[in-house]
Amino acid sequence: MTRPFRLDRPDGQFVVGDELPGRAPTWLWLHGLGSVRSGEKSTSLLAHARTRGERFLRIDMRGHGESSGRVGAVPLSHVIADLVHLLDHCGETVVVGTSLGGLVGAYATALRPERVRALALVAPAFGLMSNLAALLDSEGCLTTSNGVRFPVLADVLADALALDERSLPRRLSVPVLLAHGTADEVIPHRASERFFAAIPHARKQLCLIQDGDHRLAAAAPTIWPRIDALLAST
Repeated sequence: MTRPFRLDRPDGQFVVGDELPGRAPTWLWLHGLGSVRSGEKSTSLLAHARTRGERFLRIDMRGHGESSGRVGAVPLSHVIADLVHLLDHCGETVVVGTSLGGLVGAYATALRPERVRALALVAPAFGLMSNLAALLDSEGCLTTSNGVRFPVLADVLADALALDERSLPRRLSVPVLLAHGTADEVIPHRASERFFAAIPHARKQLCLIQDGDHRLAAAAPTIWPRIDALLAST
């Protein structure tokens, strides 16, 4: 059984999650845009961590689920800062993020490499933030791949443009696994291929999943052992 926790932030906002106790390293799951911490992939990763006897955390990123804020109204830099704060209290961590969660995980890892044993990115949302304004409809709303529609505030757009995704792969010094479906209908797998090529060290793996979609729910149980192998090799 997991137990809930709440991370209070200095600005009065908060992040809610749940924890499976266990030994180090901690497996930390980050969901996608418009989603919540519970779901097929997070449940699968929870089971994987339980089998290994290792600690597992998952959070609702700010603006999602039980955490404070509204999706589309929380700048991504604030979400990244939340994760950095959490990493500072987790000890050795394996960060696993999907879609937007993968992007958040990569930024936070670049800021706290000493806290992260490995980084696993599942269909990461590369290019989303730099193209965010172009994805909005005539009413200034964004609709996610799972049908969630919400307005995006001007300060969120400005914050998105200020992020430096171009240099991000060069700032990753930890082992990295990238998994992406070749039939991803949201983020082209070529984006992950380019990101992978720009990571400057050899402790990295790229897993292209034939005919895999953006969610990669069915493929998830095959991804976690690849993270195990990456951990064992470093």
